[in-house]
Amino acid sequence: MKKRRVSSNFTIYLKGLARTGWMQRGVPKELAESVAEHSFESAVIAFELSSFLAKKGTKINAERAAVVALTHDLHEVLTGDLPKWTSQRVDKKRIEILAFKEFSEEIEKLLLEYTLQNSIEAKVAYISDKLSTFIQARYYYNLGMKEVKEIMHTTRNEIIKMIQKEERLKNLRKSYLVKLMYKEKRL
Repeated sequence: MKKRRVSSNFTIYLKGLARTGWMQRGVPKELAESVAEHSFESAVIAFELSSFLAKKGTKINAERAAVVALTHDLHEVLTGDLPKWTSQRVDKKRIEILAFKEFSEEIEKLLLEYTLQNSIEAKVAYISDKLSTFIQARYYYNLGMKEVKEIMHTTRNEIIKMIQKEERLKNLRKSYLVKLMYKEKRL
């Protein structure tokens, strides 16, 4: 059996790890969302969106989507939250997959599922990740931190693209959470 290197208290580190994009856009450290906060919100959104899809007849496991969303950034304990500039210049997926191997086999499977986007639950987790980021950016924007507008725009476009690309996700356009994003006037 392969030895895993990440200690059992790795989640403590995520509580103090601020998301890089906010810091680079002038959000003060004391207001910057942590990776743990983002992951929690993503999981709640994934559960909500999956439950909505299930009621509309889509075969989906809401609990699994929530767990995939909850764990989607655990590797950042090792890699850090890579800034967009770096992510565009290195093989981010390769680095992340190397980090996945340091976790338990169960967590590694969840991280791979999210990264490979090979299930409807992973796709909802992805949308939830982006929707959580959009909601947080809107919050900062409303506080007067206008440099986050680019993040609002980018995440909104990524969500729309994913919903349009995947037939099983089209009903998400009727979800109140997604409707809020579509109605955003500042983009």
